[in-house]
Amino acid sequence: MKTAAAYIRVSTEDQIEFSPDSQLKAIRKYAKEHDLILPEEFVFADEGISGRKTDKRVQFQRMIGTAKLKPKPFDVILLWKFSRFARNREDSIVYKSMLARAGVEVVSISEPVDDSPFGSLIERIIEWMDEFYLTNLSTEVRR
Repeated sequence: MKTAAAYIRVSTEDQIEFSPDSQLKAIRKYAKEHDLILPEEFVFADEGISGRKTDKRVQFQRMIGTAKLKPKPFDVILLWKFSRFARNREDSIVYKSMLARAGVEVVSISEPVDDSPFGSLIERIIEWMDEFYLTNLSTEVRR
């Protein structure tokens, strides 16, 4: 059996649908259905923090540091949605590449994509849309 980690993030307390508990419950269900072990020490959560930048997310940085340990402590990072990982394409690309080199996969349980070139394209489109959402929201709020 493979070992999984979970990354959970909410940017505001108003996100009831995306609450940390809801995300973790869905991730645990996915892990069980896919024969993945999800130890409690590999559940990383940042609450009340924007997805715009990764440098201010303490648990995200701890997760990345843990993933780079030898031997690797987990094989996959489970997310409720890719937007929980990053709403910035550059950060997403940098950290996913770093994780891939360490042999750690990043999986969105609600946005399944395969390992094909088309799946990679769809994942990049999702990342672009997540970044656009944040940029557009920021513009609307300022207006």
